[in-house]
Amino acid sequence: MEYPPVQILPALSRSQAGLDWLNFFVADVETGFGPFVSLYLASSGWSQGAIGSVLTLNTAVALATQIPAGALIDWTRRKRPVVAVCLLLIAAGAVLIAASPTPAPVVAGELLHGLTGGTLAAAITGIALGLVGSRAFHTRVGRNYRYGAIGNALTAFTMGGLGAMVSLRAPLLVAAALTIPALYCLSWIRPGDIDDRRARSSSARGARGLAWRNLLRNRQLRIFAASLFLFQAADASLLPLATEQLASRGPTTSSLITAALIVLPQMASGLIAAWVARKADSWGRRSLLMLGFASLVLRATLFALGPSEWFLVAIQLVGGLTAAVIGILTPLVVADVTSGSGRYNAALGATTTVGSIGAAISTTAIGLLAQEFGFVPAFASLAVIALLGLGLLAWQFPETRRPL
Repeated sequence: MEYPPVQILPALSRSQAGLDWLNFFVADVETGFGPFVSLYLASSGWSQGAIGSVLTLNTAVALATQIPAGALIDWTRRKRPVVAVCLLLIAAGAVLIAASPTPAPVVAGELLHGLTGGTLAAAITGIALGLVGSRAFHTRVGRNYRYGAIGNALTAFTMGGLGAMVSLRAPLLVAAALTIPALYCLSWIRPGDIDDRRARSSSARGARGLAWRNLLRNRQLRIFAASLFLFQAADASLLPLATEQLASRGPTTSSLITAALIVLPQMASGLIAAWVARKADSWGRRSLLMLGFASLVLRATLFALGPSEWFLVAIQLVGGLTAAVIGILTPLVVADVTSGSGRYNAALGATTTVGSIGAAISTTAIGLLAQEFGFVPAFASLAVIALLGLGLLAWQFPETRRPL
């Protein structure tokens, strides 16, 4: 069943603007749980192994909740309260960790944050689809991504400055405080503007979704999940490997260059997000996905050549394109191939989980490869993995965009 075209009038209606700024502040809040937690715990005497253990716990909990979270968002009509609860849990976790860098509160804080990992993203995506429908979803996803990427980059600079000038626990307290404007922006989104049927991509009112076995038989979804697995397997280790290579060359400018490697691609991806969203509709999903994979192959190959430090930054700017393409195309492709199923958010959670498993395997395996054989073979291996993903898309994945 085709949905009628959904017009967004006015372009910055209250609900639309609320979702824009909700994405901005959620990115701000999440930034506080990035590298700043590791810095804070390290300065408090935690060993690298202990820090890695609590971060792994966070990741494992987030990974385990992605599919149930998607199923929850497909089932519930109360998506705004789900977002509010997630924000409150994140704030509580940040306060716990900042209050005392001892095992009990840190583990509790990381658990609370991990529980929101899949749920918050699923709820925001469900709200976005429910607001605009499938025909305008590419524009809405582009806006979500743009506000999130810019919020992440700006907050990373701000929190870094506060951590250096005030205290390393300051970023965590700022993250907790930023849940207040996030909740305020959430209140702008009118519940009546969210169509529950559209939010789960259901073809009939009252239908709760296809059986799981039918979803698992979706060949397009399986191929896309496999390509996302290969993408994350190649991409997840690229930046950590580059920063390790920088550190091995000397600490003089490595911290400044590392910051540039993280922040500048975020800014670049935020700036081109609208362009990517438009091209996803005019070029089609498949062509743009292949461009994203090709840019990843290029980055990994150039990194393997071992250029100068600041040339690495120029190469990493290409990562802004890669990140924008995958970040925007993933929800769009899943919406395309699950249209009418009523299982959109669960399918998106499953696809994201497969990609996350690829990332987890990559960081361990490529780290060991670099340790045993050096950086060049490790970067070359990442290029080959990305090339396999590109080949899978070229030979097996069809165009999924529906005709206008």
